[in-house]
Amino acid sequence: MNLPAVPAAQPAGWPVEQNLRSWLSHLLGRGRLGQVRSQVEPDQEVSTVLERLDGQRAVLFRDVAGAEFPLAGNLVGDRADLAEAMGCLPQETATRYLAALDRPRPWTPVPDGNAPVLARRLDGEALLSRLPLTVQHEHDAGRYLTSALLVVRDPQTGATNLSINRMLAVGERSLRTLVLPGRLRRILTGTERRGLDLDVAIVLGVDPLLGLASQAPATDRSLDDLAVASALRTGPLPVVRCPVNGLPVPADAEFVLAGRFRADVREPEGPFGEFPRTYGPSAPAPVIELLTGWHRDGAVCQTILSGGREHFLLGGIPREAALLRTLRWAHPQVTAVRLTEAGSCRLHAVVAVRGETAGSSMNVLLSTLGAAGTVKHAIVVDDDVDIHDDEQVGWAMATRVQADRDVLVLPRAAGSGLDPSATGGTTAKLGIDATVAGDVRRRHARMRTRPTRPEWIERFLAEAASS
Repeated sequence: MNLPAVPAAQPAGWPVEQNLRSWLSHLLGRGRLGQVRSQVEPDQEVSTVLERLDGQRAVLFRDVAGAEFPLAGNLVGDRADLAEAMGCLPQETATRYLAALDRPRPWTPVPDGNAPVLARRLDGEALLSRLPLTVQHEHDAGRYLTSALLVVRDPQTGATNLSINRMLAVGERSLRTLVLPGRLRRILTGTERRGLDLDVAIVLGVDPLLGLASQAPATDRSLDDLAVASALRTGPLPVVRCPVNGLPVPADAEFVLAGRFRADVREPEGPFGEFPRTYGPSAPAPVIELLTGWHRDGAVCQTILSGGREHFLLGGIPREAALLRTLRWAHPQVTAVRLTEAGSCRLHAVVAVRGETAGSSMNVLLSTLGAAGTVKHAIVVDDDVDIHDDEQVGWAMATRVQADRDVLVLPRAAGSGLDPSATGGTTAKLGIDATVAGDVRRRHARMRTRPTRPEWIERFLAEAASS
């Protein structure tokens, strides 16, 4: 098997040319990319390795049995990884994403002949079997695409919609696709009502910024997700038109597959392990028929471990941004929002407020539980608590909460349909007010140290670390 060379390490900042290969180089330069050179089976061996190294290292599998291309996974290990990609601090990721939503930037068109993704045609009878598609979990229905960007055009606005959908591979050219409520479903439903197929492009092998852009809020039909990705980058995103259907796709992605949703065709899809780390059930799903595809020279395929940190954070940060925007509009005292990894960046929220007045934190709780459908447990803390530090949040709950006074329960609310504890998507929601009123704040003040020579502290710490 002729495998591409590992990209050269880049110890400095992430370069202007932002794509999967430069991101792998970035990780390599920071000692966060491991390589498996032995042949690995796609049936649960790949996912087991990724699970063991989740949050620790990205992995490049050089030889996946039965496939022509290598496979990369765990490309986002924590919030700091995405902060590096976005060019901000970890605690600024939600506000940085909001800025891209508010000021999307046009992408740059690239001629076919200059687009690396169109370098080679995926022709012949075999198509999906040539890719390193994996079975991730014991009871999954089969091999899945888990990282692919599904590209469609909104016929009403002309805007490009990106989404990441779980797609079950059946044969060489059929994908059974879970389409949850949202913009893609609205577009597909409207197209099917006219008795038409829906053209799609499926993009594989992209950087984390494109993954984030694919999770942009679905409320604004005029928002072009490729323009959001362009705004997240240091320079405009290079885009080429897919030769079969004219859909815009990232010009330096690793693969692009052209196909179409078949109108009103449904086939069984699932079960599949989902973000709560339990299985999503089997159900009839729309079917994509693939027509052809292209790939870069020396292409590298990509997977996302379902229920892993990358899955959580790529979906979580856009949800944080949307929630932060909603809360700040109604409650200007809200300073920050975090969807925690313990809640799969969907089910648990922590909100920081400044200058809490009587009853205002309870109003913030109600807004949080109502605005974010998947959130079922929310905590509001004062802004002297670092919401990105689980120990500090736990400390606020331990020292600032009385259960008979500060806990709110909302029964029979709409929640996540994938929450195994919910009944038909209906859940009970819990809010905890871990703030303190101004008149008793002194009693709740955190202990602090105030050395007389603060400039010497770093010197002392360096001496202690090197001894």
